[in-house]
Amino acid sequence: MIKGIHRLMRSRRGDAAIEFIMVAAMLILTFAMLVSALVYVVQVYSASYITRRVVRYIETTGEYNEREVRDLVNELGGRALDNTAVEIEASYVEGRKIQLRSPFRITLTADYMIKIAQFGRNAVTVRLPIKVSLAGRSEVFWK
Repeated sequence: MIKGIHRLMRSRRGDAAIEFIMVAAMLILTFAMLVSALVYVVQVYSASYITRRVVRYIETTGEYNEREVRDLVNELGGRALDNTAVEIEASYVEGRKIQLRSPFRITLTADYMIKIAQFGRNAVTVRLPIKVSLAGRSEVFWK
C-alpha cells in the first residue's frame, strides 16, 4: 500500500492538464480585472465630460438652475453612475445668477459599482468613487 501511494505521488501523468487549468483560470481572472478597470476609466471619462458640459451650460446661461443641471446630467448618461451629485461654489448676484467674469467651481461626485459575484438576490459589489471638479467663468452680464 505504501509503495502504491509513493508511486502515485511520483507519477507525472496529468501534470500538463492541471497546469493548463491553473494558467487558464489565472488568465481569465486577469482579463476580467482588466475589463473592469477599463469600464471604470470610461466612467471617469464620462463623468469628466458631463462636468465639462455643465460648466459650459452655466458659463453661457450665467445662472445655476438645479433642475436644468440635473436634467443635463441625466441626459448625458449620469444614470449609469450611482449617487450622482453636483455641487457648485459661486458668488451669486440675484438668486442663482452669476455675474460676468465671476468664477465658479462645479464638483461632480458619483459612485461606480462593480459586481463581483451574485448569490441569490445578494450581490457582492465594490463601490469605486468618482470625483471631478472643474472651474469656469460666467459669460453673462446681469444688470
